Amino acid sequence: MDQIPKHWNTDRLSISDLTKQEVPIIQEIYQTSTYMNAWDGREYDPDHIRKCLINGNLPPEGLLENYRIQTIRITENQQPIGLISLYHGYPVEHSLYLEFLYIHGDIQKQGFGQEIIQEFSSVVAESGYKEIRINVSTKNWPALRYWIKSGFSEVNGIYGDSIYSESSFSNLELMMTL
Repeated sequence: MDQIPKHWNTDRLSISDLTKQEVPIIQEIYQTSTYMNAWDGREYDPDHIRKCLINGNLPPEGLLENYRIQTIRITENQQPIGLISLYHGYPVEHSLYLEFLYIHGDIQKQGFGQEIIQEFSSVVAESGYKEIRINVSTKNWPALRYWIKSGFSEVNGIYGDSIYSESSFSNLELMMTL
């Protein structure tokens, strides 16, 4: 299996590997996603994007060379509007793990996410992978609806706290077979 390309396109978007110069603007975009922290219990890290570029956001025993973080831009004016990060070959060799996909909150609901997933699934399949997996907080109803609508309809597992409370957290691992 090959890694996905360092640069790929959809009809309206250009997606390419994050550069050091883009870290501040992508961190600003990432900051607009902090509302999700209430659903997954994570705290906002003002240095998250730089850390991802340098160290990756790796699974257990993960290798940096299998990690990729990319900037999503509008092709017409090259304005950065989001980010996508992924890991090749986790949890099994033929699986690509989509770690994070986010479009700036000000321009969501314009079909960019669906456009990315349609092309992304083609790019991933062309690279030889058989499935894409994601992890979604069970408290994040908008994301659960989005991912299921996008074809991630297989549930691989439920992880997290075993008892529900306001302060407990759990996630569903969803999968799309290619």
